[in-house]
Amino acid sequence: MRHVPVLVVGGSLTGLSAALFLGMHAVPALVVERRGSILAHPRLRGLLPRAVELYRQAGLEEEITAIYPSNPPTEQLVSVHAATLADEHEILGETAGAKDTGNTGNTGNTGDTEETAEPLSPCSFVPIGQHELESLLAERIRAQGAELCFGTELTGWEQDPDGVTARLRGPDGATRTVRARYLIAADGASSGIRRRLGIGTVGPGTLFRMATMHIRADLSPALRGRPVGMAYLDRPAAGTTLGPLDSTGLHWFFATAVPAGARRPDPVAWVRAATGLPDLEVRLLDQLPGGGEQVFTFPVGARVAERYAQGRVFLAGDAAHLMPPTGTLGGLTCIEDAHNLAWKLALVLRREAGPGLLDSYAAERRPVAERNMRQAYARALARWRLPGRTMDEPLLDTDTLMYGFRYRSPAAGSAGNGAPEPGAPHPLPAAPDGLPGTRAPHLSVSQDAAAPMSTLDLYGSRLVLLVGPEADAWAAAARRAGRLLSVPVEVYHLDGELAEPHGLGAFGALLVRPDGHVAWRASDAGADPDRDFERVLRAVLAR
Repeated sequence: MRHVPVLVVGGSLTGLSAALFLGMHAVPALVVERRGSILAHPRLRGLLPRAVELYRQAGLEEEITAIYPSNPPTEQLVSVHAATLADEHEILGETAGAKDTGNTGNTGNTGDTEETAEPLSPCSFVPIGQHELESLLAERIRAQGAELCFGTELTGWEQDPDGVTARLRGPDGATRTVRARYLIAADGASSGIRRRLGIGTVGPGTLFRMATMHIRADLSPALRGRPVGMAYLDRPAAGTTLGPLDSTGLHWFFATAVPAGARRPDPVAWVRAATGLPDLEVRLLDQLPGGGEQVFTFPVGARVAERYAQGRVFLAGDAAHLMPPTGTLGGLTCIEDAHNLAWKLALVLRREAGPGLLDSYAAERRPVAERNMRQAYARALARWRLPGRTMDEPLLDTDTLMYGFRYRSPAAGSAGNGAPEPGAPHPLPAAPDGLPGTRAPHLSVSQDAAAPMSTLDLYGSRLVLLVGPEADAWAAAARRAGRLLSVPVEVYHLDGELAEPHGLGAFGALLVRPDGHVAWRASDAGADPDRDFERVLRAVLAR
């Protein structure tokens, strides 16, 4: 029987990202995916800056952004709503204060506004297809030492207090048994693992079943020179979306709610109805390398799992939450799940943290998923004009969705259960102050335009203590506590200009987690560093 630290079931965006982030901490994962290869369909059509920040930690930002030139010039395109592509369009822009990123990111907002001296992030929106991203992830995790097995299915599993025993069937039909310390269920919206655990879901539920395809067609007669980046259409059914996949104008992403009463797929007729071109020549492209599915279907809905974990099994990505593919919120939430869970598993596996640290995964991520699910659902209703569906949900701007939340758990300086306080305001992304539970602020620390550096680049691999100009006592206490508990803590001294946005005075200190979120802060003098920092470290790490 083979033994592995972590078994990841599902080799799509969430599972591959989990393996990547575990690999950052030298934890090799075994990833199994029942499909024979990466799906060749784009699905997710872009990464928000916060997602790019997390991949930046893993050294993947340059490879991700290098794909950008081959994608459409999204800054010149607009999102529209119309009955068909050939009809007059309603241009979609700001809606109730929320920038529409559609699924192409044509308005990717990094917060570079008059209220901020610099953008909120060192990263920008990247219009990359999910198939392109997953190919990069697969290559990188193998280089890190992970094993990625396509055509391999989980056929059964049991867990006990010490681990999970799983049975896997490979592409040749042979069965093998694997023993893992932990299992990550990244097996999608219809997660068999979630169902077997008896974990229910809450939310509006399934909206419809969506059929997606990659098509080749000349849509210029319908566009008539209009710069459409994403079209939300009423035909053949509400919930139809169409957008370019490259700058040629010939390759398109097409998705539609399977029309009620449809007995069999009729993709060519659907595309012709959506474009308003009844004689359009349409070619369907394969969605699996080497041939295979041309029409891929999946449920579109809005729901969140009632629990995120049971014993040594953790739900992540679509297995934990399902949200409409509007605004790329689903992809961001999946990636953040994987990152949050990975560093915690790594510290527990290395015995730098106690198992209680893993309880903070659900406490932190589930409230974010609930909020993002409601936001994505509200955007979907506004874009698709779904009949009979309403939601009274004030839309938040993109910056607030990425940075305007606060984790509440013992690992984030709070004994709460993860739920925000009633009526608690969203933290202001444009006014970072180092509040425990929030993302630490981005501040430029290099003027080199070719290789810009950010304070965010300090985070990723271990705990970091930032101290004010006169806070030598905190720095010394951190080093002593780190040695005592065998937990590496990197210490950086900030000058006054950098300390102030972190909410630090000259004698203050700020503990930042590997995910860049603040775990604890001592604003200034008045504490006992030798006594207090060890206590803080034990609380954050559940020691």
